[in-house]
Amino acid sequence: MQTVQPLFPITAIVYPKGSDFEAFLQEVTDVMAARGLRLAGLVQHSQLRPGRAKCDIYLRDLSAGDISAISDDRGPHARGCVLNTDRLLNACEVVEAGLSDGTDLLVLCKFGKTEVEGGGFRSLMTRALELSIPVLIGIPEINLIPFRQFAAGFAREIKLSDFASDRVAAAERLCPASWPSDEAMAVGA
Repeated sequence: MQTVQPLFPITAIVYPKGSDFEAFLQEVTDVMAARGLRLAGLVQHSQLRPGRAKCDIYLRDLSAGDISAISDDRGPHARGCVLNTDRLLNACEVVEAGLSDGTDLLVLCKFGKTEVEGGGFRSLMTRALELSIPVLIGIPEINLIPFRQFAAGFAREIKLSDFASDRVAAAERLCPASWPSDEAMAVGA
């Protein structure tokens, strides 16, 4: 059950390069899980393929450990988006069905093009917030303005570059228990 009501229920990690954030999020969620934090959400794993312009995209469900492919193989010369939005939606529905009072944190890999256009992780984030589950999500710099419009002042932003290479310290900083509560902010004011 949630014990901390954060002033900003969404923590957004803003990053310039997706591969750097992808590795960071994988490492930090592994540390959080090892320390007993009950995580829900989806972490991206990209896999480069020889002779292909686009990588294969997989999501790891942090609760179940299942890995789902969410990209389409459009051939070696594909240049546009290869995301299969139906597979993404299915992965979101599975995670949403598992959200409960026992969930400490919802972790999502990014607020990408699909979210900018109104789909993707948006409904999953909304449901988590309805259940008072804090959200941690990556934000590519290019999508920062649309994210701010979506978050409507309920997010704190941290640049990926603000985290040292110590993933344990980063995980501790990103745990909901370390987030300032409304009461703590009022006392400190």
